[in-house]
Formats: sequence, C-alpha cells, structure tokens
Amino acid sequence: MGKSVYTINAESPSVNGTATMEAKNGIVKVKTGDEQKPEAGKFRTILPQILASTAKNFLLLDLGMAVALPTIVIPALRGLKNRAPDEFLHFTPVQASWFGSIAYICQPVGSVLSGIVLEPLGRKRSMILVNIPHIIAWLMLYQAGSLEEMYIAAILLGLGVGFMEAPIVTYVGEICQPSIRGILTSCAGVAVMLGFFVVFLLGTVTTWRITAAICVTVPLATMIAICFVPETPMWLLSKNRKEDARKSLQWLRGWVSPDAVEKEFQEMQRYNKNAAQCTPCQKSQNSKCDHPPPSEWMKLKELMRKRNLRPFALVMFLFVFGQLSGLTGMRPYLVQIFQAYGVPLDANWATVSTALLGLAANIVCMVSIKFVGKRRLALFSFTLTSLSCLSLAVYAFNVFPPGWSSSDAHDSVNTANGLNYLAMFLFFTLAFATSVGVLPVPWILLSEVFPFKNRSLACGITAALNYAMTFVTTKTYFNLESSFSLPGVIMFYGICGAIGVLFVYFFLPETEKRTLEDIELYFSDNNRKLTDIHIERYHRDKEKGVAVITDPESKQKQGIDNAAYSEGEK
Repeated sequence: MGKSVYTINAESPSVNGTATMEAKNGIVKVKTGDEQKPEAGKFRTILPQILASTAKNFLLLDLGMAVALPTIVIPALRGLKNRAPDEFLHFTPVQASWFGSIAYICQPVGSVLSGIVLEPLGRKRSMILVNIPHIIAWLMLYQAGSLEEMYIAAILLGLGVGFMEAPIVTYVGEICQPSIRGILTSCAGVAVMLGFFVVFLLGTVTTWRITAAICVTVPLATMIAICFVPETPMWLLSKNRKEDARKSLQWLRGWVSPDAVEKEFQEMQRYNKNAAQCTPCQKSQNSKCDHPPPSEWMKLKELMRKRNLRPFALVMFLFVFGQLSGLTGMRPYLVQIFQAYGVPLDANWATVSTALLGLAANIVCMVSIKFVGKRRLALFSFTLTSLSCLSLAVYAFNVFPPGWSSSDAHDSVNTANGLNYLAMFLFFTLAFATSVGVLPVPWILLSEVFPFKNRSLACGITAALNYAMTFVTTKTYFNLESSFSLPGVIMFYGICGAIGVLFVYFFLPETEKRTLEDIELYFSDNNRKLTDIHIERYHRDKEKGVAVITDPESKQKQGIDNAAYSEGEK
C-alpha cells in the first residue's frame, strides 16, 4: 500500500489546531498540534468511579456479614463457645452443618434469578431491591424462637447473596476505565472481608442475636447510598436511552460536559450496536441487523458457543479449586477447629484475627494487582494456600491422636511444647493466602471475560454454580472430617490446592491492562490452544502527540470495536 499524507482541521474537543494523518500499511497515525488540557484532571476523573464502587461495596459488606454469621452462631448453639445464659435454642452436629450450608444451596437460585431480571430492571434497581430479603432475614434472626425460623432466615440470606452477584459484577465492570478496573473490582474482596471482621468481632464481644440486630442497619444504608449513583451507560444504551447514558458517562468521568465524553460515548454506541446484533449479522459484518431480539432460549443457546464456554470453564475451575483449597469449607467451623488445634489464643479472637488478615490481604490484592497482575497473584496465593494446608495436616498427624475431631469438646489439647504457635501461624498464613488471590481473582475475572451480549446471564449462572459448589464444600466438611479425621480433611484440601497451582500455571491468561475488547477477541479465537495464555493488546502509539487508529476495514475483521475502554490506559 502506498503512503499518503493528509492535512485536516481538527474538530475533536481534545485537539486544537491542525492534525496530520499519515496512512501506511492499514494504520493511520494522527499527529496533532497543540492539545487542549483535559476538562477533568486524573483525580476528578477517578473519584466518581470510586464513589460509585463504594456505594456498591455496601452490598458486599452485607454479603460478608451474611456468610460469616454461621461461624459465630454454630459454636454458641452447640454449647462449645459463647453460649448466652438465656439462650434456649440448640444445634446438634447435623443441624449445625445444615445451618452452616443451607444458605449456599439457595444462593444459586438467587444468582440465576438475578441473571434473568438484571437486563429488564437494570443494575442500579437490582442492587436496591436485593436489600429487602436481607432486612427481613436479619430481623428474623434477632427474633428467632425456633430452629425453623433460623433456617428460613438463612435461606433468605442465601437468596439475597446470590441475587447480589450479577448486578455487582456487571456494574463495576461497565462503569470503570481499564486502568482502574482491576483495583476497583478487587475492592469487593475488601468489603466482604470487612463484613467478616465486623461479624466476628461483634460475635466475640456480644451475642449473635445482638449482632444480627446491628447488621440490619447495613442493607438500609445500602439502599440510600445506591440511590445517589447512576445506572451504567452500557445498560442505558442497550435500552436506547442515549441521553441518560451520556449523562451517566459525564457523571462517571468527573462531572464533565458532554463534549469531554463525546469520543468515548461514540465508541460505546458502536460497541453496543455491534453487541446487539445477532451472531449471523456479526459474522457477515452487516451494518444493520433487522432480526428480532433473541428469546431467552436463544440466549441460552448462545451460552453454548465457545466464546462463552471457554471463559466459563476457566472461571468455574478457579472457583472449584478455590473452594477446595481449605478455608471456605472450614469457615463455619473455625471456632471449634481452633479449639481442636489448641491455638494459644482465644478461639473467637483467633477467628477475628483471620478476618483482619483477610481484610489486609484484600487490600494488598487491590494495591498490587495493577502491577503484579492476576495470574502471578493467583499462582502465589494457591501455592501458599496449598503449603499451609499440607503443613497443618502434617502437624496434626504428628501431634494429635488418631480420630481427632473438631466436633468434640476438648478440655485439654496437646500443645506439643509450644508448637501450637506454629499451628496458629499456619492458619493465619492460610487466611492471608486465601484472601490475597484464591478468592478475589475469580470474581475479578467474572466481570471481564464474558461478552457483553451474555454477560448478565453468564455471570448469574457461573455465580450460581459457584455457590452450589460452596454448599457441597461446607455441607460435606462434617462428613469428611468424620471419615478422614481433622488432619485428613485438611490434607485433602492441600492436595486440591496443589492441583489448582498447576491449573493456574498452564491455563490462566493475564487480563490485567487488557481492554474488554482484547479479552473478548482472545476467547472468540476458536483456533487458539488452551495453553496459549497470551492476550494480545490493540493499543495506541505511546509517542507524545501521536494516536494510532487501526484501519476500519481491519478493525471489522478483528471483531467488536471497543476502543473507548482503552481510554486512559497506560
């Protein structure tokens, strides 16, 4: 192809003066003259995205509280720890295992429902309505007069937690720029672990009923906070509400004028138009699709395409190995496990310490993920988790008698001449490693890897299956411990974690600093091997005053144009 040079008058709000276009080999370089200063500075651009994510994180604080509650209720109603003198309810071991896990089997129902209603209701409305079952559940727990009421409250908490996932994941993925998307998505883990910490701390200093009464204030505050943040521009565009979408984008990019977001808004419109097309029209590159909107059955069939199945399998395996790597299955029984290991710290305060370490680990994840990447973080955390579990198992095999169980009351425990400090250190290492990568990385990936067209439904189904796996993990812990003993089940978790290390090493690609378009193109390539874990970047020339624009014809061959999502990428 020959070389051509054109001079044009710049009409973009970010350019003042003239621009020179140089076309060579399908790439057009626009060399600009003096550029105007951006209307909003970096801090002002990021601040509204942080505020919107913070409002969303109140939901995750409530989620963490709901998941953590069985940890303080079970030992109290089993009579093992912190039983109130006037408490009249009592759990058997089997009833305790049901209370600790029943919420998880209800969460898949909520997740699937959220995936279905998320598109017609929108992300914002869904995040407001999901608080209602949690308000009812917390009040029921405070007033509970029978085990049946306890179970019903746990079911409502499970349904609410499941319903939260799809709107939360899709909301943060659609409002954030790629340069901060990983950080703000990882804030979710911080909010969840903060919920754990608050409940564990309250369960140590007061009764579980008072804890439930305090927790009801969180969903009430959440409903108020979410009323002040905008709906996502992508959802509004999908409903042909262009002006509302433009205003939402102006709010999210620093309360700027329409001109300041016009370029990104045009790119979003192009992306939405392509995403709204049916698959045959996308393949034929038709500019207009006259086919009717897909039915729910067609959406389910679309999920069976490789570009959806590959990211689904990736995230689902990460969830499975994360569930089987130790702490998730043990969490409802942590107090009694600490007592069985004889850690040199009160079992309740040791549980509070694990939540505090988990909170610190999520902050480390949030700060480091932009520089380290999700792949390295997952490798590090799975390795450390596996080593911690295997070491705890070896310690228990050598210190405790055969058949040692956490379900029994232990008046005296072999401290192995001070080696119980080693056990406590290993548990704390396990808590940190689990929260720094094993748990947050799959959730972060969930907001990135699915195509926009099926993102809501795919996220809902994936979250549902994850919670079903969580139910299996927590419900079978008591059976596994009864069959293999306490060190045996922890050994099993350590082996599963080691398999998870191998899976991450061979199959997990790095999505950090990649646009949603880059990721979608990667998973849409049917000729790519599963072990090819490199995601190409379609980026701009980083020379000062030079922008690279790919020739439109070649962009169509690559797939969906989503250059707006690379704005601000460095």
